Amino acid sequence: MAHTVSEPRGVMLRPDVLIAIALTGVIGFSIGQNWPLASSGTTEIAAPVSEDWHGNVRRSHWPN
Repeated sequence: MAHTVSEPRGVMLRPDVLIAIALTGVIGFSIGQNWPLASSGTTEIAAPVSEDWHGNVRRSHWPN
């Protein structure tokens, strides 16, 4: 039985896949830039809560 040294194949970058990924990113970015913030004309600001954006309870009430 013959034993050959196996060597890993190199990464093959196909141009059509790279173009599809880039095009998807550009389209997603442009849609995100033009997406409306709210469906109604008025937006209400939520009342401040005693938790930070991680969900941790604040221990002091000093302004940040």
